[in-house]
Amino acid sequence: MRALFCLAVCGFASLPAKAENEVTPAIVGVIRYHFRERLEGVKPGGKQYSAPAYETEQLPPSSAPSNGEQVQVIEGRVAHLPYSFVINLGGKGAGILEVKIVTADGEPLRGYPKTVANAFAPGAEATSQDFEIPVAPKLAAKIEKDLLEKNQHLTQVQLVVQTSQ
Repeated sequence: MRALFCLAVCGFASLPAKAENEVTPAIVGVIRYHFRERLEGVKPGGKQYSAPAYETEQLPPSSAPSNGEQVQVIEGRVAHLPYSFVINLGGKGAGILEVKIVTADGEPLRGYPKTVANAFAPGAEATSQDFEIPVAPKLAAKIEKDLLEKNQHLTQVQLVVQTSQ
């Protein structure tokens, strides 16, 4: 009986230690430029556009600050958007995901910052979080010109944050 009691106490005593040792997973940030291609030579009534596709640009890899906090941070820019990105995944395990997108003027992009609690909760199937990035028509035209091929039309821009494990 005493041995059973000792096993139960020792087992419960080790549970908090496991939670304390949980590590915030590394994260990656990817910008997806979704587009459709206008098909040429299509007969009247035929399919006018291709299936959706996308091009990507990678944000810099996440890093953990040297102060010992359980945080992963991505800070950076991509070539085809005039924005700065700051993405934080803080806390142990699933943590809190915070996404900040700032314009060249230093102002937050409309609708940002955004926060998602338990973004990557253990046991949940979510290994990524998607955020739509609003794009003005003038910027969309510039992206189409600089990044996409002829007859490809931008339909959406997304930030995808994924765990890298």
